[in-house]
Amino acid sequence: MSIFGTDGVRGRAGEGLLSADSVAKISAALASVLQERENFSSDVDSARGQAVYIGRDTRASGPDLLAQLSGGLLGAGFDVCDLGVLPTPGIAEVARSAGECCLAIVLSASHNPAEDNGIKLLSSSGSKVSDRFEDELSARFSEGVPPAEPGSSGVRDLSGEARRLYAEYLVSCCPDGLDGLKVCLDAANGAASGIAAEVFLGLGAEVRAIGDQPDGTNINLGCGALYPDALAADVKESGFDIGFCFDGDADRMIPASGTGRIFDGDLVLALGGRHYQDAGKLPGKAVVGTVMSNIGLARSLEDAGISLIRAQVGDRNVFKEMVAGGHPVGGEQSGHIIFRDHSSTGDGILAAIKLLQFLQGYGMNLDRGAEIMTAYPQVLKNVRVREKVELETVEPVREIVADVEQRLGVEGRVLLRYSGTESLLRVMLEGPEQQLVDQLCDDICGVVEDSLGD
Repeated sequence: MSIFGTDGVRGRAGEGLLSADSVAKISAALASVLQERENFSSDVDSARGQAVYIGRDTRASGPDLLAQLSGGLLGAGFDVCDLGVLPTPGIAEVARSAGECCLAIVLSASHNPAEDNGIKLLSSSGSKVSDRFEDELSARFSEGVPPAEPGSSGVRDLSGEARRLYAEYLVSCCPDGLDGLKVCLDAANGAASGIAAEVFLGLGAEVRAIGDQPDGTNINLGCGALYPDALAADVKESGFDIGFCFDGDADRMIPASGTGRIFDGDLVLALGGRHYQDAGKLPGKAVVGTVMSNIGLARSLEDAGISLIRAQVGDRNVFKEMVAGGHPVGGEQSGHIIFRDHSSTGDGILAAIKLLQFLQGYGMNLDRGAEIMTAYPQVLKNVRVREKVELETVEPVREIVADVEQRLGVEGRVLLRYSGTESLLRVMLEGPEQQLVDQLCDDICGVVEDSLGD
């Protein structure tokens, strides 16, 4: 059984898979897999040395988790390097650019509350490791690999160097700078705290920052990408041009306009797809989204002669589709945006910089840029189920979905999918009118509860 969820090992810090004993077992199992890394050439580069890079967000449990995870790796002879507090995409970039790294580890629970934490694995190329790598690690964890004897060397501190490298990299992605722009930033009291403002100041922007005072317990607490209202109000009241919300590990971004309007990743993809096509950098004339991407995004891209390819939810699935088809632009409605010519994972700060470049190129502010896309009303509800059966075999559910799809026609769609971690069926509807979408979603949820509810 896999110990990995949609995006790494995640849970309450100090409990379950993240208890001290379990993390020590994960460390031993990981060291065992890495010692045979020639069998996972697509995940780790055996020629790049013995260094394992570990970075984290601002949760109070991060340093203890780092120490627990380091033990088995050090005992097996690996050089463990502490990258300090750094966004997930920063850890990926440092791993990709370093010649000694064979694997990178992110200690973060992303947008989850401060009580949670997680372990996410990145290859030496900066992308998520493969399912095969995770499956092998899970198997060895279950088998109980004996830990190696403690090593004589300690963890090497590369935090200052890593932060400098990532900040310089982001600034280099915007050679023309952002002189004169007034930008508000909400760092979610997470990994973007300090470094996001540093980057935008380095690009010549005037910066106003909130959510940048982490204390180990306030990450994502009423701020950041999940709570953009405060940032949107701040942008409007301060008279600044635009604002950006990041999540705890800064791999996603939600923008707000100067008038306080909040947008999402779909608009970034709509503008990005056009920009790349106009620059002759969209060879497949396609952008990769997910099954959750709004119909409005598909219609907007279609108007520009661009197709929307829908991957399963999760930025790792988006990236796989991008690589398979050679597509440079992809992402999720939630704000994970990947520009493959720059990065191998979602990068909130980079996405903010790129969005500003798109808008400058078209001579628009965000409100004007948003006119290229009309988002359809969308509703998502969860229904608790007693078991996850094949939905096609449940006749009442199949019939109600068919009826709703016929009623919506080409102006809407229905998506039912089970949660990967909970006994929930997620019911998503889109359509031309909010009231209609709400009613039809309730109709489906009622039938699901009668047929599968616990």
